[in-house]
Order: sequence, then structure tokens, then C-alpha cells
Amino acid sequence: MKRIGWIVAIGLLLVISGIYYLRFSNIDSSNERIEDSLSIMDSKEISGSPSDGKLLKDSSIGVETDSSPNKNSEIEKSAITIADNKSSKLNSDTLNLRDFGVVGNGNNETIGFQKALNASVGKVLFIPKQQGKYYLTRQLRIPSNTKLVFDSNVIVQATDDLKQDHANFEVLFRIENANNINIQANNALFRMNKSAYSGEHNHIFMINGSSKVLINKARANNSGGDGFYIGAYKSNKKLCEDITITNSVADNNRRQGVSVISAKNLLIDHCVFKNTSGTSPQSGLDIEPNKYSDILENIVIKNCKSQENAGRGFMFAISSFDSRSKAVSINVENCQAYDNYVGFASVYFLDGSRGTISFDNCKAYRSKYSGFLEASCSSDGIKKIYRNCEAINSNQSRDKSQKGSYASSFYIFESDRQPRRSIGNSVFENCKSTVQDKNSNILRGISVLEKGNAIAKGITINNFQSKGHKELPVKLDVKSSITAKNIQVR
Repeated sequence: MKRIGWIVAIGLLLVISGIYYLRFSNIDSSNERIEDSLSIMDSKEISGSPSDGKLLKDSSIGVETDSSPNKNSEIEKSAITIADNKSSKLNSDTLNLRDFGVVGNGNNETIGFQKALNASVGKVLFIPKQQGKYYLTRQLRIPSNTKLVFDSNVIVQATDDLKQDHANFEVLFRIENANNINIQANNALFRMNKSAYSGEHNHIFMINGSSKVLINKARANNSGGDGFYIGAYKSNKKLCEDITITNSVADNNRRQGVSVISAKNLLIDHCVFKNTSGTSPQSGLDIEPNKYSDILENIVIKNCKSQENAGRGFMFAISSFDSRSKAVSINVENCQAYDNYVGFASVYFLDGSRGTISFDNCKAYRSKYSGFLEASCSSDGIKKIYRNCEAINSNQSRDKSQKGSYASSFYIFESDRQPRRSIGNSVFENCKSTVQDKNSNILRGISVLEKGNAIAKGITINNFQSKGHKELPVKLDVKSSITAKNIQVR
């Protein structure tokens, strides 16, 4: 009997040991899988390149989403599922915001959120869905070498008392003098109470004097300033470098959807900027350096939409660059502007400024005034090239006067605000103006007006087409036949 007792005891011990082994080996393998997943995410997403899959419009957020099979999306779902388990500390490289007592119940949780960000250096911080309506926080600083992965249902809202004065203004997320930051927002919503702010500097994301920053699938809405700011305000570096913003939305911001002040190697791809209003310039995207020493080099804006902004859809206000500045290189590709004040506007380029801005396959629909406009851009300044661009149903204001670009889909003129000696240095290749509205007051496709002291020169118009206009496709209001020779129409 004793021998049988010993045999039973040994058998039970073996069974218990087997169960223990299987349970903890599974936990270990789960941790290994999430570590592998996050490593794959780092290697695949840091480039910021959007998927090559078919794109479908998501009307709920106004941005295009990828409908193709996406391994990274599945990996992120796995990360979210595992990270939201009772044991939120997956391993030494993955943290959960819950571990810092931040639950998102609508109370101010700035201190805990900032502690989590500081602890995530060199690691991954996962932000699960809030338990209440939103996470509430004051300004948060994102340190270098950080990766943030948000649940798709996350809402982060700023308190209503951020500092607004120009010297000490606060934003929601401040990325300053930092590098190697990867934000996978998964369509999370980042917002402010816009009505609480009367200034123009309280941005959602401020990328300032930083490098190697990727923001993917973020909604930056209702700010007291810009949805996204990219520059070098009081920073150690005089520019931002290697910045990528993809598949994101900036909606109902007070000053700008996106402001670009000083940047090199900037890509903005498959983004939407809309409903900007509150304080000038009120544009969807505005590239506007503050001083001659700022940098605008290798900037690519592609596959973006700018719609229903109180100001311009896409604005290039480079009025501070002169002969001391470095050459500009900006490419705007396959972008569309809908129902803006002006679709695409280049304004106030100075003599001596250098470089090129190219517009390829861009379209402006239903602009209040012109679809494409140049105001006081010196012919001895930055060159503008338009290839296969089209303005459709411009002059929704129904204004009949020439002043203010009301009568032309493409318009080059000298502004009273910024007198010039010359205007021009512009090339139009295979561009088109289309009028489908019987009651339109658009008279012509493209016009050049010499109304002040400036002489128009360095302008080439090749194969310009127009449909539905009351006058000739091209109208030159120049001072004499001598100045007309400065404009080549073929």
C-alpha cells in the first residue's frame, strides 16, 4: 500500500509540473511574439512610406485608409490585445500607460502621462482606450528615442488653460530638440477646446528643431493654433530634418492645418487639411519661413487634400527669403484643393530668392476666387512650375471685377501690399481651366496683369487649354508690346 501511495504521489507531481511548464512556456512565447512584432514595426514603419494598397475614403475622419492586407496593422492589433491584458508589463521594452496610474477618466492626468513618456525612452509606450470620455492633460513633451502606439479609440484632450503668450506658449504634444520619435496613432483623436483660445500658437503637435520624426494616422483637431507645426522656434537646431507625416487629418484648427517654417527632407503624404478658421492666414497648409536663414529643402507634399478652409488651400508665403537664403526645393504632387478662398497661392517672393516650387497634377475645385494665384512674386526670385494642373469652376464669389483675381482661374499680378519691380519667373505646361457653371463670372483661363510699377517677365505658357470661358483662354493686361515679349505663349 505504501508503494502504491508513493506511485500516486509521483504521478500527481509529474502532472502538476507539466501544466506549470506549458502555462509559463506559453507566456514566454507570447512575450517573444510581441517583442518580435514591435521589432518588425520599428523596421517597417520608421521610413514613413504609406502602403501601396488600394485607398478608400473613410468619411468618418475625412482621410483615406488602406484597404489592402497590412501586416503592420495585424501586428499592432496583437500588441494592443496583449498589452491590454491584466499583466500590462509585457517585457522590459514595452510599457503600458495604465502602469503609471493614467486611466483617462476626464481628470487632469498630466503628471502621470509625462512620467510614462519619460520612462518610455528606448522603449514602446502603448496607450489603451481611455476608461472615460478622454485623457485630459496639459502640455506633454515627447523625449528622443520614443515609440508611441495608440489604441484606435483613444482621445487625448488639452486642458483649457494652456499658456497663450508668444514667449511661453504651450501645445498639446511638444517634440523639441528631439530625435528618433515614432508615433503610430491608429486614427486616435488629439484635440483642444478651440473656443478657449484667442491666440495662434497653441498647436496639437509642435515639431521644433527635431529630426527623424514619424507621425502616422493622427487626427489633430480644434487647436488654438495649428494641427501640426514644423519649425525651429527658439530651438537648438535651425530646422527640422527627416520628418514624415502620413495618413493624418487636421480639422477645424484656428490658424493652420499645417505650418512649415524651417525643414529639410520633409514628407507629407495622404493627409487632409480642412475647415481652418479663426485667425490669419487660416490655410490648410502654409509654408512660411520666419527669417532668411530658415531652410526649405527637399519638401514633398503629395496626395493631399485641402478643403473648406477660410484662407488658401495650399499657401507658399516665402516673403523672408532673399539672396542670402539657401535655395528652395518644394514639390507638390497630386494634391487637390476644394472650396477654399484660393486653391494654390504663391505670395510675396523677393528678388534674389532662389530655387523652385513645382506643382504636378494638382487640381483646384470651386475656389472662391482663383484656383491658382501668384501675388507679387518677383521674376528675379523663386521659380514656379505648373505641370498638368487644372482649375475647375473658380470664382464662386461671383465677383465681376478684375481686382483680386476674380476673373481668372490662373492669375499673376502685383499686390498693392507688396510692390515689386517685376513679377513672373513662372512656367505653365499643359494646364487647363474648366468652367461648368453657366452663371460663372470667370472670364478667362489665365491672365497676367501689370497694374502697378512691376513688369511681367520670365513667363512661359505652353499648351494652355480652357473650356466654357467668355473670353480668350489667355489674357495679358500688359503695358506695351515691349513687355508682352517677356511672356511666351505657345
